[in-house]
Amino acid sequence: MEVMNVVEKRDFIHSRLHRANERTINEFYEKLHKEEVLKEKLENRALKAEKDIQSGRVFSRGEIEQRTANLSR
Repeated sequence: MEVMNVVEKRDFIHSRLHRANERTINEFYEKLHKEEVLKEKLENRALKAEKDIQSGRVFSRGEIEQRTANLSR
């Protein structure tokens, strides 16, 4: 099997996409859609964390250790 770089793989997929069956299209769509949803969730979480830091809503190391110790009980 030949090793392809990303550009070659994209070209390969693009050139065959119009011939793909519905099942393959649905699988491809679901995979890409899940990646987009995850990316958006992570970006939103990071923005919220930045706002929390800027407004001083943070925990000290001791508070974190105490909270995580309580989780294991």
